[in-house]
Amino acid sequence: MKPTHDSPILVTGAAGAVGRNLTAMLLARGHKVRALVRREDERAGALRRLGAEVVQGDLTDLASMHRAIESCARIYFGMSVSAAYLEATVNTAAVARHHGVEAFVNMSQMTVTQMGITETTDSPQHKLHWLAEQALSWSGLPVVTVRPTVFLEGFFLLFAAASVRDSDELALPLGAGGDPFGRGVSGSPRPRTSLAARQ
Repeated sequence: MKPTHDSPILVTGAAGAVGRNLTAMLLARGHKVRALVRREDERAGALRRLGAEVVQGDLTDLASMHRAIESCARIYFGMSVSAAYLEATVNTAAVARHHGVEAFVNMSQMTVTQMGITETTDSPQHKLHWLAEQALSWSGLPVVTVRPTVFLEGFFLLFAAASVRDSDELALPLGAGGDPFGRGVSGSPRPRTSLAARQ
């Protein structure tokens, strides 16, 4: 597949599971990728072997982010759990705006969907994600926010693989469920999602 832009796509958190998989997928589709890592280690070397341009930096450091973002038209922003999450988001967004980034994809959390100006959660990390989304919405950047519920790796893959393979359906033994705010959620004891409908 031919890429639509000549400039690299910046992938933050590229040494982590999501960032590494995203980097590999983008490279396989013919895109140039600039992979931001916190330190030079074997994971950085593996990204280079895939074909990524690897830059070392810190999401909370302005100079690092200028080096990482310069000449990138698109950014995927993902960061692991950290007390500096909000600072890193705002810092990255400010530098992205300065450089005229055309698209900013923000990996958030599903629980943010249920938060608002009058309702929050006790989780400090969830609050930081909600605040980060607010700041991004005020930034003037073209932001796409993704709020995943779960990644189907490891434990969940063990339970989901058969239903996906046999019936193109995601069926997990989750019970009647609930949400992070303690309110009940009505539904069947085995929630199902048709994968064909989601494509």
